[in-house]
Amino acid sequence: MSTLTTSSATTHRSDLAAPVSRIANRYGHFADDGREFIITDWRTPRPWANIIANPRLGLAVSHTGSGFTWVDNSQLAVLTRWVQDLARDSSGKFLYLREPATGRIWSLSPAPTFVRFDRYECRHGIGYTTFVTEHEGIHSEWTLFADPRDTVEYWRVELVNLTDRTRRLELTSFVEWCCGVNPSPRREFHKLFIETAYDAAQRAVFAWNHMWEVPSRDFGHWNTDFPYTAAIACSEPVLAAQGDLAAFLGRYGDFRQPEALELPTWKPRFGRHEDPVAALRSAIELPAGGRRVVVYVLAAERSRAACAELVERTCGTEPAEAALAASRETWNELLESPRVETPEPSLNYLVNDWCRYQAIAGRLWGRAGYYQQSGAFGFRDQLQDSQVWLPARPEKCREQVNLHARHQFADGSVYHWWHPLSEQGHITRMTDDLLWLGFVVANYVKETGDVSILADQQPFLDDATPHAIDEHVRRAFNRAFTRTSPRGLPYIGAGDWNDGLSAVGLKEKGESIWLAHFLAGLLRDWAEIYRRTGRATMADDFDARRRRLVDAINAHGWDGDWYIRGTLDSGEAFGSARNARGRIYLNAQTWAVLSDVAPPERAAACMRAVREHLVGEMGALLLAPAYDRPVPEIGYITRYAPGLRENGGVYTHAATWAIAAAAKVRDRELVGHLLRAINPALKDPERYWAEPYVLPGNCDGPTSPYPGRAGWTWYTGSAQWLHRVVTQWVLGVRPEWDGLHVEPCLPAGWTSASLTRSYRGSTYRVEIAAPASGPTTGWEVELDGRLLPGSVVPPPDGTGTQHEVRVRCL
Repeated sequence: MSTLTTSSATTHRSDLAAPVSRIANRYGHFADDGREFIITDWRTPRPWANIIANPRLGLAVSHTGSGFTWVDNSQLAVLTRWVQDLARDSSGKFLYLREPATGRIWSLSPAPTFVRFDRYECRHGIGYTTFVTEHEGIHSEWTLFADPRDTVEYWRVELVNLTDRTRRLELTSFVEWCCGVNPSPRREFHKLFIETAYDAAQRAVFAWNHMWEVPSRDFGHWNTDFPYTAAIACSEPVLAAQGDLAAFLGRYGDFRQPEALELPTWKPRFGRHEDPVAALRSAIELPAGGRRVVVYVLAAERSRAACAELVERTCGTEPAEAALAASRETWNELLESPRVETPEPSLNYLVNDWCRYQAIAGRLWGRAGYYQQSGAFGFRDQLQDSQVWLPARPEKCREQVNLHARHQFADGSVYHWWHPLSEQGHITRMTDDLLWLGFVVANYVKETGDVSILADQQPFLDDATPHAIDEHVRRAFNRAFTRTSPRGLPYIGAGDWNDGLSAVGLKEKGESIWLAHFLAGLLRDWAEIYRRTGRATMADDFDARRRRLVDAINAHGWDGDWYIRGTLDSGEAFGSARNARGRIYLNAQTWAVLSDVAPPERAAACMRAVREHLVGEMGALLLAPAYDRPVPEIGYITRYAPGLRENGGVYTHAATWAIAAAAKVRDRELVGHLLRAINPALKDPERYWAEPYVLPGNCDGPTSPYPGRAGWTWYTGSAQWLHRVVTQWVLGVRPEWDGLHVEPCLPAGWTSASLTRSYRGSTYRVEIAAPASGPTTGWEVELDGRLLPGSVVPPPDGTGTQHEVRVRCL
């Protein structure tokens, strides 16, 4: 049962008192517009975090105030040290208040003092987090955000004296420097290379690292400087500064009550021989009812001089206010289109804002979450994520395509992932990575109608000569064509989309039915691209290849009631009714439908099998039954505990594809059930544990002792996919070659919904009406008052036009 309720209440801020329509659980609620989740009880089951980023700099911050900051790479270029401890969640960047008259100390977020506040809110918003606390008669609001353009993190601190007497306080900031790779299991070694300095004129502590833990092509292992200087600065006069951890905490001290806060003067320690931190103390005097705004900046640049210039330019109240306004404007523009209206408000919040924000800030820019910090670009991962740009900012998707093309080898193979900055890449025998380039290019062309992307020029990793994107895609196909079994099915190698199937094809004999489905869909799309670009011979070749592949899938992959997942090197089927464990896999069924591989009767049968064997209270399991012992011939997926992650859990990425497949077969009941099951805002937090405003990578399945428990939020490709599936399959407004296909499959119980989106330079508002129950058998579509002969809305004649589309589901 969901524990969320809808009610009306009033929230108070120092500058605002407005009614809020709450979608709430016991720990907090959404704001009225859905663009904040306001946590009012910090004792959540797990840290509830925000990922805040611009294209270069980012920060992870939890509802306790814990977290860290990075620049350009959230693993290799971490500025502030953080220790991942999800049980205590007390490592990060802190602000302390102390009143010398009483000696009382508290922090402006729960961590690290964990005092009992008279009032507490953590407002995780789109592009910012604000901590609102009241304690000892002092109201505080601490807002953290990233400048939309510069490599600067701002802290805007507002203090208000709620009492009738003057208050004299000391405000102290604290960060621990990393300036390199995080996490570092060898802190006592790596701290020896970090140097710090205090600049009294700039009220700033600077830090830089003489050793960077990455391979260097020119100078050998770990023999290069960290390429940034970091700094933290305060807009207020600084009474004291400290650069050494032991001097700040005191011997065997802790962060709840550092010894330095109780000392009237500090003996500063900076340089190369300390445990590097930065603490800045300022005096704040507040008359009765008085208010003060203090600004801190955490900045990074390629040199100390450049960093000092950046601090000088940004550390002040006016630059901070301007940057906050610019950040809000930037996110408003990025999330402007598309916008949906459905009968489920929390789904609107997710699709309109949070899913896209998660995909952009967490996956594309930050490449980080609170559970996992990657920093790398996954070849398949960020290509899929970049589809979030297509409706309104297709040029950004195009940039991502070009970036990934530069990380392909001349034989068509690709890095599984690579790190920006170091350009370290990981070569694997994964067999799907290279094909996602063609998948995203095809979707770009469907969205924009612009085939000029095919002529974009990029080199290969091992060939500096630029080649067209068209050629990059062709070489990926050719590589895939050479990795085919005698039965005409693609080899799985060391894994396809499911990395955990890591041993199925190590001898280059195991086959992947899912990969065959995926490839069949790509052959269909690229045959059309070749036709539309005047290459009939290539189109005919791809049509023929697709027919042969579909025949092979249906001859060798059909198991009687569903499609097998593949075959082992031994030739034994897995994902088969003949298996005791892992009898049925979700992706092998959903992609048979999405790629038009399954004939109608088999499409109905395999989706029936999904409902019977995989769909339950928590959604669609990735496989069932879960493996209960390791199976070395299959891979590390079998080494997870039963019900955990891919081994019989709900893997959210694949669960979104199940919604799309259900919509394609027009199963309104299943669409509705799966949408509700995947929606984090509708979860019981005591069972779910994770944030209600972003998607997790997975939820435990029924064989786990914690069924329904979420894991690995933020850093998951499912955010972009849920947005795409809801707009293109549930609401059914899907760009294809000849226009917008408008073919909704609204969940049972929904009688209306709408979507407004950009399409090829014009704006379309689509209003959908449907009966409350019964199957969808067809559609009547009107464009600007004119009934269309089918369900395809043709592309606009020009740009800047406005169009009204009305759809009646039959």
